[in-house]
Amino acid sequence: MLANIRKPIDLLRGHPSTRLLATDLIRESADKVLSSDLPQDSCAQSRHPLHYGPDLGNEDLRVEIGRWTAGRYGLKEAIPASVRLMNALNPRERINITPGASYGLMNTLLLCTSPVTGYTKQAFLLSPTYFLAASVFQDAGFSGKLTAIRLNKNTIDTDSLMAHLERISASTPDVPLPGGLEPISRAGVPKRIYKFVMYCVPTYSNPTGETWDLETRRKVVEIARKWDMLIISDDVYDFLGNDGDTSALTPDKKLMPRLVSLDHEIGEKQGMGSNEAGYTVSNCSFSKLLGPGIRCGWIESATGVLAKQMGEGGANHSGGAPSQFASTLIHPLITSRSIDSVISNLTKTYTARCADIVTAIKTYFPKETTIYGGKGGFFLWIILPGRYDAREITQLAAKDVTVLNGDESECPGDKLGWGNHCIRVSVSYSEGDVAVEGIKRFAEAMKRWEDGERSS
Repeated sequence: MLANIRKPIDLLRGHPSTRLLATDLIRESADKVLSSDLPQDSCAQSRHPLHYGPDLGNEDLRVEIGRWTAGRYGLKEAIPASVRLMNALNPRERINITPGASYGLMNTLLLCTSPVTGYTKQAFLLSPTYFLAASVFQDAGFSGKLTAIRLNKNTIDTDSLMAHLERISASTPDVPLPGGLEPISRAGVPKRIYKFVMYCVPTYSNPTGETWDLETRRKVVEIARKWDMLIISDDVYDFLGNDGDTSALTPDKKLMPRLVSLDHEIGEKQGMGSNEAGYTVSNCSFSKLLGPGIRCGWIESATGVLAKQMGEGGANHSGGAPSQFASTLIHPLITSRSIDSVISNLTKTYTARCADIVTAIKTYFPKETTIYGGKGGFFLWIILPGRYDAREITQLAAKDVTVLNGDESECPGDKLGWGNHCIRVSVSYSEGDVAVEGIKRFAEAMKRWEDGERSS
């Protein structure tokens, strides 16, 4: 009898399927790394996996991340890998290792903003937003200081952003820098803090799956530089474009540049010195590529100033670079570029699943349904016709299929009504045939709701 109980299908989780985790490669890398001759000097720039890591992370890994990402984005490596120059414009000095994007976001807010003193006046979240980002901002002291900026198909509402910046700047007294730094200052450790901060996912956004165009990227960076606003961009889906998608490519067929690259480019043209911090950080993670349990990522800044500031954080300096052990296992996968074969398998799998899910939505959902995304990343954003209550239908369907209702993607205190008609569907976790069945089940729940059924 128990075998006949219908289990709910998970279209909510933004996790890779277990079979897609890089289990074999990580095991092989661990065997190779731990059986090789390893650095013995616990003060070297690249250290034994079980030693405390350098503040920024092992240098050889940071060098390789810089080379690997430059290749994937079609960038020219600014400084040859064989040359080590300790300056803030050197790519490797702009990279620091983190235990993933969630920690990267929290640490950046902790070390680069001061909302409690009022020096940092407001945080902006692109809305709909990643549903767990707001809690990180609230933990960092931004409760009551969060503003939603509407995310459109390939752009954002920059007019609204500018209007909010002008209004808040005019209506909120400036706190002098010493006052802003007072609660977080330490002798001999300079800190760069910002008056505003914005969080975004410019490529294959969570939750909409859409990508900002190049014009929007440039405009947002220019706004940030004008208004002393730090942009924290989660660039975790950049390499996960569906096969054949061009929405995240430039006209010359390169991956769309990250905001940090544009910030660095503008700074160089304007004669940015090595003591300047820039206005962007690119928050990246291996979680979406190798497996979330690896808890390893990296942040790249426009110059090395913020990377150094992250490394000098008290907990980081005490414990050494987070993810020291995991990062040494990842290093050979990047050096050999075997990580690229993992990415290729992911994009092939997600492309097929996405096509199946989109076809199912077009087949079983009302014809007026609007689908965003479907071009890369983990998610589709579905807008149901106005006569349907997505909030109630999500609850009604929950025993058969789970999706994320749009309510979860709101900016606290500045809601835009996403829960009324919107849901997020994940393509990353359930296999294609299972996901299609999940779409059918949600469509069945829509029909039951139309017929008057409600969740108990």
